[in-house]
Amino acid sequence: MNREQYGPEGGPDLACILGWGNRLHHENVQWLLDQFADEGYRVHAFEIPVVVTDFEREYVAPVDRYVDDFGAYRLVGHSAGGLVAAYLDGAQTTTFLSPFWGFPRGQVGIDDALLDLVSRVPLAKPVLPSGTASRSAMGELATERELREGPSRAAPTFIQESLQAHRNRPPIDDDAVVFCSLADPAVSTRAVGQAVPAERSVVDETRRVERPLRGKNKEEDPVRGRCRWVVDQLWAVAGLTLRRPCRPCHPCRRPCRPCRRRGRQALRRRRRRRRCRP
Repeated sequence: MNREQYGPEGGPDLACILGWGNRLHHENVQWLLDQFADEGYRVHAFEIPVVVTDFEREYVAPVDRYVDDFGAYRLVGHSAGGLVAAYLDGAQTTTFLSPFWGFPRGQVGIDDALLDLVSRVPLAKPVLPSGTASRSAMGELATERELREGPSRAAPTFIQESLQAHRNRPPIDDDAVVFCSLADPAVSTRAVGQAVPAERSVVDETRRVERPLRGKNKEEDPVRGRCRWVVDQLWAVAGLTLRRPCRPCHPCRRPCRPCRRRGRQALRRRRRRRRCRP
């Protein structure tokens, strides 16, 4: 985990945990940190890693050990950094900026069942399209470098650890304040509303617009197609040892014999194509 310090040495301490994919050298991140430093705070900024296999060991513990030396400090968490901040104790005040306390419904065409499916694959490599490295997801103020350096793919282990962290998140302190926007496509505003009462939330009530499908229907959407292709490859790498749901039929997740046969045939076709490549 990368860390940098800004502001006057003698100022009150403020710990700021950046969101997933944010970099300390990004222009908008620098602007935010400069605002804190200009107010006289000694800012300690944390850049969390993109690939994670243990949420508490790799995200929470490094920040907790560092701020443990502070007599008193203020805490700010943005997006995934807001999820990390929810696990920390001892701050005088805690401010959450669009906290990542849940996956939004329909993010990049991935529904809850598919998120649960890919989270079972023990793969710590960024292979799943994240849908966050675009101007529509990051906002109109995102710079070209931020769009270029933002992670376009996520590891299944990150999804697994995030889902578990959402389920085990401690209650939010009574004096914490949350800032969020209804138009934010990367976090669940429903989870924010369930965690914090309205009087402690500052909400930009801009109407959220769902991402339009690029094809005529869901089956023609290329983002959904890429997601399904990646999941197929993950199941092939895992040797099909996990039980894969049969979609759209079989809500009980037990595939029927024709579906199993079609899956085996598709796997054989993929293997033949690999062998035929020059």
